[in-house]
Amino acid sequence: MQFPIALVVSIVLHSAMLLVLVSSMEFVTPKHTPQPMQAEVVNAVSVDKTALAQQIKKLEQQKMAKQQAEEQRVAELERRARAAEQKRRANEQNIEKLSKQRKQAEAEARAAKERQIKEAERAKKLKQEVEKQEAAKRRAQEQARKAAEEAKKAEAEAKRKAEALKKAEEERKRKEREALEKAEQQRLLEQQMKAEMEARNAQRQQYIMSERDKYVALIRSAIQSNLFTDPSLAGTSCKLNIKLANNGFVTQVKTLSGHPQTCQEAERAVYKTNQMPVSEDPEVTAQLRDINLTVAPEK
Repeated sequence: MQFPIALVVSIVLHSAMLLVLVSSMEFVTPKHTPQPMQAEVVNAVSVDKTALAQQIKKLEQQKMAKQQAEEQRVAELERRARAAEQKRRANEQNIEKLSKQRKQAEAEARAAKERQIKEAERAKKLKQEVEKQEAAKRRAQEQARKAAEEAKKAEAEAKRKAEALKKAEEERKRKEREALEKAEQQRLLEQQMKAEMEARNAQRQQYIMSERDKYVALIRSAIQSNLFTDPSLAGTSCKLNIKLANNGFVTQVKTLSGHPQTCQEAERAVYKTNQMPVSEDPEVTAQLRDINLTVAPEK
């Protein structure tokens, strides 16, 4: 860290003044002495103060001289910096001026070169155009000769193509008739297969629903066999929703509606039965996994 020169000089001067002041002071134990001795002490102190004032003045003058010298040095540095900046700006202006002149000269040279190139291209195109016209004239004559020959060949070729086209059209119509016949046969076959499939599906669905109804009746019968019958519950019923696993085990029983006590006994009968009869046919069993049925006490 650097301190300003003025601050350092100020610290040095004040330190010197303090040292002189301390060194000039006398610590004398008071004594009963004659009056003439006191007069000498007063004179000595007066002389020391005068010397101190002179010393301080001298130090102040030295401080001012150093400060003026420092200010002059700083002013000189600033003057040199301004001169250097002016010189740098002048150099930049000269460089910019020379750059503009160089660019202008290059642009003029490019423009002149482009004009030469355009003139050369124009002359080349004119020569090529003349050559093209002469070549076109020769080609036209040759084409006229060939056109006469080609006209004869074209007439013969047109006749041959007309005959070939007639045969091709007849062949196309024949294939089209065959394709239509095959398509109709395929359509009839698919229609027949679809009808048979629908009939088999209908029979299958009828069988599945018939089997479902049979197993629902078996399940109801199994529940009824475990249902507690109380004469007081005669005429009541309970509608249940029963969920079964694929092997017939009861996974959930839920009351949908009915007499509370009857429903309580019906749920107990379901859980007591535990495993319900199910079909070995997976499609029939799938219809039995979630069923609703009504249970009523037997009279």
